[in-house]
Amino acid sequence: MLITTKTNITEETPFMKTIVTEEMRFRKRVCEYAIKHGNNALAARKYHTSRQQVHRWLQRYDGTEQSLGYRSRRPKGHPKEHSKEELELIKKTYTRYGFEGLAEVYVKCQERGYDRSYGSMCKQIRKRYKKTPPKKNYPKSTWKAQEVTYPGEKVQIDIKYVPLECIGFNSHGIRYYQITAVDEYSRRRVLEIVDEKSVTHTSRFMKSLEGKMGFKIKTVQTDNGSEFTNSEEKSRRSLFENVLDKLGIKHVKTRPYSPWQNGKVERSHRIDGHMFYKRRRFKNYEQMIMSHKRYMNRYNNIAKRVLGFKSPNEVVEAFDGSQPA
Repeated sequence: MLITTKTNITEETPFMKTIVTEEMRFRKRVCEYAIKHGNNALAARKYHTSRQQVHRWLQRYDGTEQSLGYRSRRPKGHPKEHSKEELELIKKTYTRYGFEGLAEVYVKCQERGYDRSYGSMCKQIRKRYKKTPPKKNYPKSTWKAQEVTYPGEKVQIDIKYVPLECIGFNSHGIRYYQITAVDEYSRRRVLEIVDEKSVTHTSRFMKSLEGKMGFKIKTVQTDNGSEFTNSEEKSRRSLFENVLDKLGIKHVKTRPYSPWQNGKVERSHRIDGHMFYKRRRFKNYEQMIMSHKRYMNRYNNIAKRVLGFKSPNEVVEAFDGSQPA
């Protein structure tokens, strides 16, 4: 029987406050009546409850309302909870492969006998090892990405600075840049380090891109930077655009000040900063080039959730080759 929850606050100690509800006062009256008459059934009939319930309250009753309050119903354990061995496996694998993404962590755990779902693993990582930053609210855009159905249908290209903190040798004032090409379907990437942010380097990069990707490219998408287009004089085509015309590749440009339209390559640049540049300091130019090539090869063999826990190379190899004209 529940009574209206009108509450009153009484102080047990100077440091703790206990809320006494009408339900707790009701239970006390039932217990006192049962003790007075020495009959649980009589108290149950008078207060419209069961004899077993009165018996349970009497076992807890110590003369105060607080002893008759609600208790936590949270279970102390669960038959399907993660075992200590599974938690230890997740911890070791996340420590080793966490910087490469949770999809790679999940694949490595599966190789070691982990048979639970991807969501279960992520929940344990968030709960124990990973602190997620608060989400930021950004203005929404009505733009929607074009759906791609085969490798090479659309490739996003962009260029980024190589952080100065990574350059541990005397570069004589030269700034280095990374040209990045990402296939939207397979997420396979091709990277190249250059010493100048110019249309000459991007054009040379474009000439060898299809051979490095391993498939024909239909469309290339870039921003409106001067290394891709002639922004000063729109009537003249840039060297990069002329190279695309010779190769028979369509050129698509994003809307100005809209980096999310080139989101896959922009996000890959953020991953590069976390996985590669943050962990390296190069002693000479040759070491930088060799480390960069090893990183590119490794990236294309890392499993990704968006690809069904496959790596970019596995997606390209699994494609049946029936590419539209």
